Amino acid sequence: MTVEHAGKPPAQEDLPTGTVQGDLKAPRVVTLRAMAIACALMPILSMWVVQAELIWYTGHSTAISLFFHVTFVLFLLALVNLAIGRRWPTAALQPGELLTIYVMLSVAGTLCSHDLLQIMIPMLTYPTYNANPQNRWDTIMLPFLKPWAMVSDKAAISGLAVGNGWLYNSTILAAWVKPLAFWSAFLLALMAALFCINVFFRQPWTEKERLSFPIIQIPLLICTSLGELLRSRLFWIGFGVTAAIDTLNGFNTLYPTFPKVPIVKAFEFREYFVERPWNAIAGTEINLYPFVIGLAYFLPTDLAFSCWFFFLLFKVQQVLSAVVGVRELPGFPFPDEQAAGGYLALGVLELWLARRHLAAAGRTIFGMAGGADDAAEPIRYRTAFICLLACTIFLIGCGVALGASPGMMLVFFLLFYLYSIAIARMRAELGPPAHDLHLIGPETLINNAIGTRNVSSGNLATFSFFFWFNRAYRAHFSAHSMEALKIAQLRRATARSMMWATALALVVGLVSAYWALLHALYVHGYSGRPAGQAFASQGWQRLEGWLSFPQKARVAATVATVAGAVFTFFLGSMRTSFTWWVWHPVGYATATSWSMGKLWACIFLAWLAKAIITRYGGATTYRQAMPFFVGLVLGEFVVGSIWGIWGAFTSTPVYHFWG
Repeated sequence: MTVEHAGKPPAQEDLPTGTVQGDLKAPRVVTLRAMAIACALMPILSMWVVQAELIWYTGHSTAISLFFHVTFVLFLLALVNLAIGRRWPTAALQPGELLTIYVMLSVAGTLCSHDLLQIMIPMLTYPTYNANPQNRWDTIMLPFLKPWAMVSDKAAISGLAVGNGWLYNSTILAAWVKPLAFWSAFLLALMAALFCINVFFRQPWTEKERLSFPIIQIPLLICTSLGELLRSRLFWIGFGVTAAIDTLNGFNTLYPTFPKVPIVKAFEFREYFVERPWNAIAGTEINLYPFVIGLAYFLPTDLAFSCWFFFLLFKVQQVLSAVVGVRELPGFPFPDEQAAGGYLALGVLELWLARRHLAAAGRTIFGMAGGADDAAEPIRYRTAFICLLACTIFLIGCGVALGASPGMMLVFFLLFYLYSIAIARMRAELGPPAHDLHLIGPETLINNAIGTRNVSSGNLATFSFFFWFNRAYRAHFSAHSMEALKIAQLRRATARSMMWATALALVVGLVSAYWALLHALYVHGYSGRPAGQAFASQGWQRLEGWLSFPQKARVAATVATVAGAVFTFFLGSMRTSFTWWVWHPVGYATATSWSMGKLWACIFLAWLAKAIITRYGGATTYRQAMPFFVGLVLGEFVVGSIWGIWGAFTSTPVYHFWG
């Protein structure tokens, strides 16, 4: 199934060997056996992710848009299913069932990800464990933190921090019951609110605009056209190239005498740019990740061009700032703040573009004439609206219980919702390989605008409690749940059935993530681990700074956010007004991120390859070349995953192809 087929009804060639034509009339998508397989795999995959990302820092699947641990498992399942289909055709899983497994594992993967519970669990013990007479946290910070929202038992706290402990102890388990009950309710309400928002955008995105959802194209190919892929010589060439590179580099990590292929930091500017003003971009690096080249081949050409173009434009800004010598404005030219403005503008732009549908949905909600038809939605618009309102009130209430003011929480969650809409839209339409927006969540924008000296201690403490889901946005539930609804539409399943599969994945995935995190941390501890101590400490150290050294409003940073939003509105307006306009607002919004700093050269190479192929070969050659780029992705995901599994379960640092 190619990108060009993505919006069409499933055809006979989409089905595995042994599928009968009658299945087209009764597609099997969200079935009990598919959900059972997914649920059974969730604890295993959660432990894999936790061991690799948090404990040994040897693989970062949840830091990219397409989780490689899920894709690897899907590929293995599809291979086994292909063999079963040839021997026992009626027993084989249908493509829709494989895609249901993919959806549920991806949703579960957002919970145990680098930017969610991996941060939250250590955060709940960090302030108490690290308070000492030198930092005076017991007087500066702890009085503003609600004890019931954290772990208070000393044995439970120290065991999580240093390891060599045992989770399965009644005292330890009891210490986690109250905080996890509160944060579980909070998290599920947050996910429910984001899903309800997606309900209002599902129809315009999947049915009216028929967005291509590039991220799900490779899973679709695996589930619907694996046999065709395996017969392609180009696929095996691409697969073999990346498999050979990762095999060689893996042995080089274990045995340094082996040769290696320079992939990570193939070229670093710091070796050459040592003097002003060029040292302003000394941290720039060129990486040559094959899987990113493969993923970026599926990007729209204008987005791929815009990603590397705006990345270089921001580097020019940094050099010019060094030339001018702007010293009185730390952080100038504020690239992160500009990106935040871009994300907010993308959210507002989507509200504007969908205004007619949203107005019609509003009429449906209030029983007025001329409303939108919501019969095909996972839940009725009125139900979604009531649920969104109730969840938002609950989330605000949680913030108030933690010490914040209702008005501040309302602003906080409105900004968070705009971010979420922007992320879901950019993945639905364009599918960037990664999106993060590090350390520039709603709390940063609020503090920049009014200054921490004008924000109460209770609000600042609550902002820090919320750090775990706002440090970065690389594995965002909004995007994955919207992709689930798109898959349901492509496979002619009901959106409601996919909603229940998603809900089940959230519950089972949450329990699996808790178990994997607590088990691994009580064995190994989080102290000294980048994704444990370092990430968890950031939120609380930032709170210490806010409370100890209150700052005035950062006017220049706020102006940069506004300027970023205005420029994004300009890019969006030009793109909708002129067909020749090639500068995409998403490229501008994502250009300053940590991820783009690692990916820009790969995206440039993919853009160049795709531009040459389509220029001289047209759409036919583009489709013919697609298996090669799929092979680049799967070759790296398969061999890289094998190395990651080996390292995770042998407690050995191994080669990681991404991060």
